[in-house]
Amino acid sequence: MSELSQWSTQICPIGLASELACDKWMPIILRDIGLLERRTFNQLLKNNLEGISSGSLATKLKRLEHVGLISSIRAAEHKQKKLYYLTESGIDFVPVLFAMASWSSKWHRPSAKFVEALRPYLSEPEPTMQGLLLKLRQTNLERKKLEPMSWMQRGPESVRASPG
Repeated sequence: MSELSQWSTQICPIGLASELACDKWMPIILRDIGLLERRTFNQLLKNNLEGISSGSLATKLKRLEHVGLISSIRAAEHKQKKLYYLTESGIDFVPVLFAMASWSSKWHRPSAKFVEALRPYLSEPEPTMQGLLLKLRQTNLERKKLEPMSWMQRGPESVRASPG
């Protein structure tokens, strides 16, 4: 049993989830990799709406890989370039991200343009979410090249990932 596994058997599931995946940056990085299809360090750094630093990004990417929410592969065109993907565990975390979005939309006032883009997943979550999770499995696990996710197409241009 790994050190992490031994420790995890000693705490509450909420505490464990918080330890593994919850600080300011980790859900944001998961959003950017999975939902905005930002695959490289530079895409994640330059297109991050919340302004993460390069040091924080590097640290959080290592942590997300360590806890099994993302994986990386070397890019074929450049040996030092990594491409990041959600793992099955990371994909399974996406409904948690949407639950967080639903809560903040209900009790606070996030950007209306982003709330509108997410609305189908917040108002009728089950069938819409299952379709999204299927597409995430295809793009992240099977590495299929698919059209951008429909919620991205409805969303503001500033949300789309740019090459890099």
